[in-house]
Amino acid sequence: MGPVADRSSVELDEMAWNFLGSEFTQGIYADWPLDRRLDVYLRHHQLGGMVDDGAAYGSLLDRVMTNIGAAHRVGILSHGTDVRRRRLESEMTQTEPGEDVIRNAVMLACRAPSLHNTQPWRWTFDGARLHLFADRMRVVLSTDSTGREVLLSCGAVLDHLRVAMAAAGWDATVERIPDPHDPDHVAALRFTPMSIVTDAQRERADAILARRTDRLPFDAPPEWPSMEVRLRLAAIPYHVMTDIVLDRDRPILAEASRLTGHLRSADPSYQSELDWWTSPFALTDGIPQMSLVSDSEAGRVDVARTFPSAGPTDRRPDISVDRSKIIVLSTTHEDARCDVLRCGEALSAVLLECTLAGLATCTLTHMTEVAPSRDIIRQLMGQTGSPQLLIRIGIAPSGQPQVPATPRRPLTEVLEFRE
Repeated sequence: MGPVADRSSVELDEMAWNFLGSEFTQGIYADWPLDRRLDVYLRHHQLGGMVDDGAAYGSLLDRVMTNIGAAHRVGILSHGTDVRRRRLESEMTQTEPGEDVIRNAVMLACRAPSLHNTQPWRWTFDGARLHLFADRMRVVLSTDSTGREVLLSCGAVLDHLRVAMAAAGWDATVERIPDPHDPDHVAALRFTPMSIVTDAQRERADAILARRTDRLPFDAPPEWPSMEVRLRLAAIPYHVMTDIVLDRDRPILAEASRLTGHLRSADPSYQSELDWWTSPFALTDGIPQMSLVSDSEAGRVDVARTFPSAGPTDRRPDISVDRSKIIVLSTTHEDARCDVLRCGEALSAVLLECTLAGLATCTLTHMTEVAPSRDIIRQLMGQTGSPQLLIRIGIAPSGQPQVPATPRRPLTEVLEFRE
């Protein structure tokens, strides 16, 4: 077949039928949204270029949805469970979620993490599709000069939105980077009613509210080998690489973290931005004082961004040194926009998986902002991809006050309804 842009309707129909008859519509993938199953199918058949071509991918997804009913009638889908058939068939319906559903889901999704809690996103609902845009007015220029971390943040809020909508009974299909003429238009979502909502889907949405960025030292996570497998599986659908920092390499990573802090300390623009976003007067964004750590607490965490001190506090004194595990999420194509966006989605999936397991987390991007530190991470992992972020994972001792939730912007500032 020719390039993705040249595919005829006949070819698209053939691809749609091949997908519907594949193992990716079977019971083992029943909990995956339709577009995620289609993505994996295309990449499995060396058609990854079509995933990144918004127009071609959207056309194929339309053909899949059009042919679901016929595939069921002729028996291609009849060998699955009744629940799976009903779910696939429901994706043909034209029923759209109401404004209250969208409003509640966006409010929950906006609990997603972002650099310095800048919340660099905005949503527009046109009655049929929900559109996600990057908010360039909230770029932290000295820290994120390329806007890479804005895309990571948008990816995280996008995945949170899908989780929130699933808990409300709506499956989401996503077109990433849908408009080549508008780089800030990062995703467009359509929704179809689901036949059932599982307890697991509700629990994952609840985890959004329970998740925190915890900058204090951690105890070691229990049963790490099995947890590592869970986290790798959580990231697989987003086509990012997941690596674990070995204990023997931790001192090298810690030294790179210190080097990064030293370089940043000599950058007045960076320091000015950091002071702005940690101001005690911010009410709806930024990092509040209670979410920062004291010099004593920071001294027990070897891999961390350096923030202004929170004052003379000494929480978790029994943890003399941070015993967290650190994972690295990397993309294969440098900083390609769609890959970075998907890495943000993977970040969301990993954080929620950790929260469901009762683990504390802290997302780290300070080292991937500076080329020398990024190179060190790449060498430690022994791969050629581009490290996008690190996540520190461990246990926060029970019986102590929980890290407080950070503030969020009013919904009226981030969501617009259009006729």
